Amino acid sequence: MSDSIDLVIKNGIIVDGTGNPEYRADVGLSGDRIALIRPRIEAGDVPVLDAAGQTVSPGFIDSHSHDDGYILARPACDPKILQGVTTEVIGNCGFSLAPLGEEGKSYLARMKMVMGGGDMPPELFEVNGFADYLDILEGVPLGVNLAPLVGHATIRVAAMGWEGRAPTAQELEEMERLAGEAMEAGAVGFSSGLIYDPAAHAATEEVAALARVVGRHNGIYATHMRSEGDRQMEAIEEALAIGRAGGVPVHISHHKIAGKANWGMSERTLARFEQAREEGMEVTLDQYPYRAGSTFLSACLPPVFTAGGPLDWAAKLEDPKVRERVAEDIVNDRGFPGDNLIRSGGFENMEISFTSKFPRYSGRSMAEIAETEGREPFDLFFELLMAEQNNIGIVIFMMDEEDIERIVKHPLTMIGSDGMPSLAGMKVHPRMTGAFPRVLGRFVRERKWLDLPEAVRKMTSLPANTFRLRGRGLLKEGFFADLVIFDPEKVIDQGDYQEPDRPPLGISHVFVNGRAAVRGSRVLGVDSGRVIRRES
Repeated sequence: MSDSIDLVIKNGIIVDGTGNPEYRADVGLSGDRIALIRPRIEAGDVPVLDAAGQTVSPGFIDSHSHDDGYILARPACDPKILQGVTTEVIGNCGFSLAPLGEEGKSYLARMKMVMGGGDMPPELFEVNGFADYLDILEGVPLGVNLAPLVGHATIRVAAMGWEGRAPTAQELEEMERLAGEAMEAGAVGFSSGLIYDPAAHAATEEVAALARVVGRHNGIYATHMRSEGDRQMEAIEEALAIGRAGGVPVHISHHKIAGKANWGMSERTLARFEQAREEGMEVTLDQYPYRAGSTFLSACLPPVFTAGGPLDWAAKLEDPKVRERVAEDIVNDRGFPGDNLIRSGGFENMEISFTSKFPRYSGRSMAEIAETEGREPFDLFFELLMAEQNNIGIVIFMMDEEDIERIVKHPLTMIGSDGMPSLAGMKVHPRMTGAFPRVLGRFVRERKWLDLPEAVRKMTSLPANTFRLRGRGLLKEGFFADLVIFDPEKVIDQGDYQEPDRPPLGISHVFVNGRAAVRGSRVLGVDSGRVIRRES
């Protein structure tokens, strides 16, 4: 055996990330790499970890994370590392923490509770360029690897503030410059969130212009589409058009079928993705394994009303006549080029998750709160928005199990948590702590929707290949030693919507770049995570 071996993992059942059948083998680690995979490795004096009865797989890759700021406040990132996640793709849904500019710093200050729990270091507010942000990340003792996307909304705010209009030629040129700088700094691609203000005001051509910049740098376009419900097929065509214009792969974020009237549409959406692949486009998607989604309460407002930003629309809502008109627009589905979440889910299916000013409402539905307090749901809705603006979140139940099953089974689908940081006393979505073990426990073992090798492929090599994370995603000699050891008969999520912070069961060990980050299901707080910059 090589003298350079630092640890031998013996007697484990290997699920290597390819989707191929499992097999028994020993694994030898050397530094930050997998040095040997053999039927038997004689350890000699080298430390041994006995994995008998357990599965050894590549570290899981969270293809859709929002830990951009949380990782600065909590570098170990316990909720993810306990799930077996060793790499996260951050900067999703158009929201990244750079580039900023003065407008962006004001935006970040208002969003800090959502993005990082209010604990982000003050030096972050001095950041301007994307390279500065990555340098800050590299100075943090990271517990996981990070692959950054640059956000369209962040670029837009930096270039033109919260304006609800098309950019001028000069503003678009500045947006293209910022996108190019981010790609040169190492962003793996860019993301959009076309349901959210201010990105909802962007035309297809604006996003396509940035896609062309990203395409020149061999990046990827990840999109929270303009609709995931009534207008989803139109939104898919827009996403594909942007990909074609930029010559970039298209990744569909948290693919779902929202709203009971649309249930079953996944047959059409998946067929369209397959057709696009046949036409030569590289298309992939991610999914979180739950019936409920989660977002900001402000996403329920008509985009035509939110131009100007949160301070502007919150002030306008002080006028009772404005509130009455906005409520009528929502009821009658006016001013929504994308999804109308209140019509899709209804107040009865909408629970308050994070809120600083109304903690007594956390975990309760809007309809139940209104009934208990003898109020109209829309009155409650507007009061919360005026008080909290963007710093209040919801969990909304609007998906069907048959669509979830059909999507997760599709070979183009990978797993992403889409988790928001769990803040003390706030009942955020349990996907932050349970997405990956939920797939292994409920979708593989209990429901048998997937076999174990295919589920692991969706968590490892598929996202690694999609986001060009070279040397990761496979249990293979020479690859980085990101590994998870778990019991396939016990792994399960424990968090629910009332107690979302409960950690999963059945994941015993996690390694990040060769160092143990979890041992005996306990986080060790190692700092072996890295920023993965796009390679030329």
